[in-house]
Amino acid sequence: MTEISRELFDQQRRPRFGNANPERMRLAFWEWMIRGGEAPATDGESGLEKLGFRMREGKLKSAYGPYRARDQFNIPMNAEEGPIWTFDRMGATRSQLPDGRVVCVGGEHEDSYDPDFHIYNDVVVLGPYGQVEIYGYPKEMFPPTDFHTATVANDRIVVIGGLGYSNERRPGHTPVYVIDLSHFGISEITTSGEMPGWISEHESSYDPLEGVITVKGGQLVQERNRKRRIHGNFEDYALDTRSWAWRRLTSRNWREFSIRQEKGMFVLEQRPEPESLLIGFEHAIVLCEGKEDVRFLVAGTTVSLTIGIVEIKVVVQGTLSDARSARMLEEIRANAEAAIQRPCTLLQD
Repeated sequence: MTEISRELFDQQRRPRFGNANPERMRLAFWEWMIRGGEAPATDGESGLEKLGFRMREGKLKSAYGPYRARDQFNIPMNAEEGPIWTFDRMGATRSQLPDGRVVCVGGEHEDSYDPDFHIYNDVVVLGPYGQVEIYGYPKEMFPPTDFHTATVANDRIVVIGGLGYSNERRPGHTPVYVIDLSHFGISEITTSGEMPGWISEHESSYDPLEGVITVKGGQLVQERNRKRRIHGNFEDYALDTRSWAWRRLTSRNWREFSIRQEKGMFVLEQRPEPESLLIGFEHAIVLCEGKEDVRFLVAGTTVSLTIGIVEIKVVVQGTLSDARSARMLEEIRANAEAAIQRPCTLLQD
């Protein structure tokens, strides 16, 4: 096992941006965190298996998170100390290349409440025999990104969307970056046409014959009346990688509503059961197709309901009359209020 001294830890513990496009970040502590303290794999040994990389609960996991370094070097859990660099991230992507390498882009560690919260803008390349290469970039060339997609398209990776820090989001704009796989330099792409907007948690697929990336699902950051909300993306889009022009493929025009407590959140012990919210109006439950908690039919129209911590999302996936929709939503709101014994309000996103 490779050891890291306290002096080296103090020098290299914090995240940092690169000074070139790209800058090869040769930082022993960062590689130690990726490897989990292990030495590089030998020939014939699976590097990715040796490093222990797994996708668990949406996270790209390595052996050591910040807690391991904090424990070893006796660093308290407080924000004043600043975040410790880690490869234990949510919302990162990993792209398998034909030569066996895996290219990992960005991601975040935990949420803003955590002392080690940070959104990364690096690219980490994992070789088939345990090689690790880390590339950094200036913030203005490649901002911190998470919950984006990274699509291999011939000799490049196209990075689309991402959530990012709240003060850096641009509702209506869809960020697109290209990573050149010959040297891992990054270029921002100016696109045209009808783009999705500030999209994250979506899916992307590539058609090599057409040179088109299709984007569907996910969440959009939208701004109305100077207030920002996260709204589901219900349309599919195509990005032509030859002209960099966007085209909307669908016109579903689904409607999304949210039910929130007037104060507080739907914490675990207060979360209502999905079926308990459907009392009082005629419906038929059908099989779920995504991450929703329940899917049902009202007058032949599909409706999905998802219970989160902050809100209950209701999506009407079709043309339900305003009157019937209003009655259904009021019943769901009243049922939620009765279940948790707290006032709830209905909002249309």
